[in-house]
Amino acid sequence: MLGFILLLASCNEGEPPEEIPLDQPAPAEVVELWLLAVNDVDVSALDATVEPVGLAVLAGAENQVRSDEMAGLIETGVTGGLAQGYWQSFRDDFEAIRDIDIGSIVVGDERPVASNPDYVTVTISTPEQSSLVVLQTNSPVGWQIDMVATIGPGLASQLRTYLESALDGEFAEAIADAYRNAVVPGLDAAIPLNPGNALLVFETEFIRQLVGG
Repeated sequence: MLGFILLLASCNEGEPPEEIPLDQPAPAEVVELWLLAVNDVDVSALDATVEPVGLAVLAGAENQVRSDEMAGLIETGVTGGLAQGYWQSFRDDFEAIRDIDIGSIVVGDERPVASNPDYVTVTISTPEQSSLVVLQTNSPVGWQIDMVATIGPGLASQLRTYLESALDGEFAEAIADAYRNAVVPGLDAAIPLNPGNALLVFETEFIRQLVGG
């Protein structure tokens, strides 16, 4: 299971996102809740703070599941024992690879993503390094962690390869639709946060052409 990929990137200025539900936590609060939930492997809290379709595609592509299993993940979300195992591995790999105690991470400022007012970044840091978590808003749910935008830049080639393998099968349209609605927007939001990442731009455009998005 791939650990957290730190996005060492500059933040971009832009207009504040519109139509944010007034009764929902602000992005920085969502990141705090998410980090606590990851640290505790609290699946219920993670379900509430993470955008589900992008997570399902990431988990399915990373584990090279069959296309029917991917379609099931997209429909139901990453739940139950699968969710427990995914987030347990995510937390353990994060700490093992980065040698960082998740409980020690400090949540900092939030800034809009200039290319899309429905996305913001939140800075997280330790004394040694800083990173960005990307969130999207989808009324009436409010702000959620967009895992594609946050860790997807390191998995763009794998996401494209999986999509190519699935487009001739029975579940091609369900998978393509998830890519159109969750993967392409997430990668698009990540591009300005990863200046100079030509591979990310190339893979995102390739995926866009494959799904007609």
